[in-house]
Amino acid sequence: MPIFAAALASAAAVAVPAPVPLPEYEPGDAFVFSDGRVERVVEAGEMRMTWAGLSGARYKRSRNFVVPVLEWRSGRATGRREVHGNPDALWPIGSGKGGGKSARFRVVTETKANSQAASRRSVSLWVCKTGKLKLFTVAAGTYEAIPVKCDRYSPTTMRLLEQREWDYAPDLGHYVRRVTVNYLRGTTRKVELVAALSGPSASKARLAALARAARQSARIGQR
Repeated sequence: MPIFAAALASAAAVAVPAPVPLPEYEPGDAFVFSDGRVERVVEAGEMRMTWAGLSGARYKRSRNFVVPVLEWRSGRATGRREVHGNPDALWPIGSGKGGGKSARFRVVTETKANSQAASRRSVSLWVCKTGKLKLFTVAAGTYEAIPVKCDRYSPTTMRLLEQREWDYAPDLGHYVRRVTVNYLRGTTRKVELVAALSGPSASKARLAALARAARQSARIGQR
């Protein structure tokens, strides 16, 4: 009986996790994914983070990873977003009824092809919810992770345009898998964590080598 009771207690711990706060990052933290993408923390503010890839191009986003990138530059083009609503209502994850929480918010995006060009504006509606803790095995290891799913809708027709899922591992402090379903294009894209590094081990040379290996592995897998 004690063994059986312990097994039940263990299962309950997986099904209903303790409340998990927003992720916390430190400059130098870096994550490599299966498509070769590198996410590296450059600056860590209270709520906004500055990230960069291997190319050095920086972008800003919320500590809440479900919020789309807030500021970015690509060549001469720039973009910025404003968020209306409370996406942080999802946090702490695990403190809602049955462990699940939800949030709704609106995102206004403005882009410019160059400094002289007129701004282009678009609006999207997001509905997000959290799920129950699950086990995920990726190249970086096996993690207990909380699925967070977000649906993006057209504000005019309420047509479902896209769904994104992040599988967030509290012990790691970052997501270990991201799945994007684009309903307009009929495509599904999945990336998984290959490595998480910090401090001296997260050198650009090491990150570049891991990214190359991830891209090569992905190409082999597509054959």
